[in-house]
Amino acid sequence: MDCDRRKFLQVVAGTVVVGGGLSGMAGLASGKDDLLRPPGAITEPDFLARCQRCMRCIDACEPAALQVAHITDGIANVGTPILDIYKCIQCMDCMRVCPSGALAKVAEKELRMGVVVIHKDACLTYLNKRRCKVCVDACRDYKAIKLEKRRWPVVDAAKCTGCGACLRRCPETANGALTVDTSKIKRFDPPKEKVLEKLESRTEVIPQKTFSEWFSKRMEKLGQAYGLNK
Repeated sequence: MDCDRRKFLQVVAGTVVVGGGLSGMAGLASGKDDLLRPPGAITEPDFLARCQRCMRCIDACEPAALQVAHITDGIANVGTPILDIYKCIQCMDCMRVCPSGALAKVAEKELRMGVVVIHKDACLTYLNKRRCKVCVDACRDYKAIKLEKRRWPVVDAAKCTGCGACLRRCPETANGALTVDTSKIKRFDPPKEKVLEKLESRTEVIPQKTFSEWFSKRMEKLGQAYGLNK
């Protein structure tokens, strides 16, 4: 990160903390411990210790699945990335750009971002509205969803990575036919080295943006997060 950008982030972070006031500071100091982190995140205490709050993972996330934690998430979490599991497509770009080792460089099939749950009271097949197997077709890579008795979709929790492919294609997702249970999300042990090697399939170098380019993109993503963009 260039000097101008680092100074800008320090000023913003300082302003947020001061603006939060002193009320409730004791409760905010420890921070929330149930925040969803990007794919490959190491165990939470080590994640907080290693994360540089550089926002590179957030900038690299084209689906805008990552947002920055604010003062209400706890002082310890301010500036760290929070994941929206329903927007994440597991493109691995956040892991690729992380410079600190807060995100382990693991293979996609090692990820466990959650387990998909099929809700029978909203699934078209279980409601006998039609024989839908969109989720099964969407999960061809992992074969985590299969048809039971050639009709009923069921999830094999041992194979599901929580990649979200089935959710993005399910015609009844808006009605809650599919959700993701993140209670058993997998976190990784911190690496022995401070900075990890890149994935063999992800060795290309990402061009560094100028401060003005980065700032423009950051404002655009903030606008998306708060519904300010038209």
